[in-house]
Amino acid sequence: MENFVTRLKHFASRAKEFWSNTTLNQRVLFCGALLLTVIVIIVLLTGSRTGDFVTLYTELDDRDAAAITEKLEEYRVSYQFADNGRTILVPYNEKHEARLKLASEDLPRGPVGFEIFQESSFGETQEDKRVKYQMALQGELERTIQSLNKINSARVHLVIPEPTLFSDREEFPSASVTVRVRDHNTLNKSEVKGIVNLVANSIEKLDPENVVVVDQNANILSDPLDSMESSSDMLKVQAAMKRQVEREKQQAIQSMLDKTLGPDNAVVRVNAELNFDQREQLDERYFHDPDGRFIRSEELIEESGEQTTPAQQGIPGVDENVPEYLEEEGENGYSSYESSHTTRNYEINRTETITTYSVGDIKYDYLTVAVLVNNEVADQAFLGADNQERADSIRGIVATAAGLRENRENENVLLDDNIAVTFMDFYTEPEEDIVEATFMEELLRSPYTPWFILGLIITILIMVWLLARRRKVDDESLTETNQFETVVEEEINIDDIIDKNLTPEEKERQKVKQEVDKIIDQDPDNAAQVIKTWLSED
Repeated sequence: MENFVTRLKHFASRAKEFWSNTTLNQRVLFCGALLLTVIVIIVLLTGSRTGDFVTLYTELDDRDAAAITEKLEEYRVSYQFADNGRTILVPYNEKHEARLKLASEDLPRGPVGFEIFQESSFGETQEDKRVKYQMALQGELERTIQSLNKINSARVHLVIPEPTLFSDREEFPSASVTVRVRDHNTLNKSEVKGIVNLVANSIEKLDPENVVVVDQNANILSDPLDSMESSSDMLKVQAAMKRQVEREKQQAIQSMLDKTLGPDNAVVRVNAELNFDQREQLDERYFHDPDGRFIRSEELIEESGEQTTPAQQGIPGVDENVPEYLEEEGENGYSSYESSHTTRNYEINRTETITTYSVGDIKYDYLTVAVLVNNEVADQAFLGADNQERADSIRGIVATAAGLRENRENENVLLDDNIAVTFMDFYTEPEEDIVEATFMEELLRSPYTPWFILGLIITILIMVWLLARRRKVDDESLTETNQFETVVEEEINIDDIIDKNLTPEEKERQKVKQEVDKIIDQDPDNAAQVIKTWLSED
């Protein structure tokens, strides 16, 4: 990291030095080129955005699409269609302005709600008002359903019968709902039930059973499956409780074996069955009180009185009417009586026990545990001399952790049957040969390597640019030197300057003299012979 910072500082100093060596014109040209590049990029980006068409509205019906396109043509806004005319696209820079203008025109209108009553026509009948009210209800329900997260569009159809005075002829309303869900979304039973209840509670005397919900694929979503749904939910809860019990038992056993054998040396799986029967048991027991009988109730009846019996007067018949001698009459009889009656009810000792069994009790008869132990570690754990003793030791540990116990009342638990212990060799991945990484591999794995490569590329580009600039400067200086040498190498003839003031005859004489001097310089001997000849002729 320090080397990178040092190189960065060195590069900054080099750049500063290079900037200080540049002239004012070079600096102006460099800044101008940079500014021009930034302006071009901004113009290209803004130009590409303004030329793009973006979505203005989606999922439009034919009526709203026609009204919106008519207004866009009136506003002189270009537009395009997509999704079979259900989506309208406008330029990016005109989107928000177009939406505001269309909103002022109450577009898109969507489903018609209770605003339909804002306009009334002359001669409107009661039947017309009833139909408009039904249309308004349908529109308001469509708007409400479309406001749900998963719903893209919705249509509602209501059947509201006319009221009647005869109860036996009364008909109940019904409703049909068609929904189009968004992409990759589905409605679950609770969401469909929410839509059904929403519609049912919006219409008077509408029963939820008379509401049908259909999706865009003509699938009925509102089948009367409340009972099945409740049973399905109950099964889900029972399965979740079963998994929770198995997980708790498994964690308890696994933690004990990990402490005993070490981590990853034992595998535990638990299978439990729960009793979901709702039961209530009533027990009644009767027994004698060792302290004696307890009188619950007692009834005592006593009666007494006196009775007088008159004397006998004779026997009816003929003999009684025949006159005979009179005898003395007998005296009247006298008697008295007394009686008593006692009824006692004794209480019998009775015990009544009501036992309510909770739902989800573990059936320990059917609780099974499977344990796999690493054979290599089992030999070192001092659990026993052989595998049978080791298995018994582990079986006891597992039974304690799982809550299994033999000879429990109303349970038939056998540890040998409920707990299975197996010793086997665990699979271990072969160790890979460790290859020492080379310097280049370590360098490539370093997190600073990308920054180093980037700095290296920038340095190379700067060096290439500096070399190219130096070469250009050298070429320019070499060209100037060559031009100067060319100018210096050219002979400057003073006579040419003097000849400008001479007459033609003098120039001819001067030319001859130059030719003679040239010949003398090139061949002095011949020149001397020529001169001798000229002198001899004179």
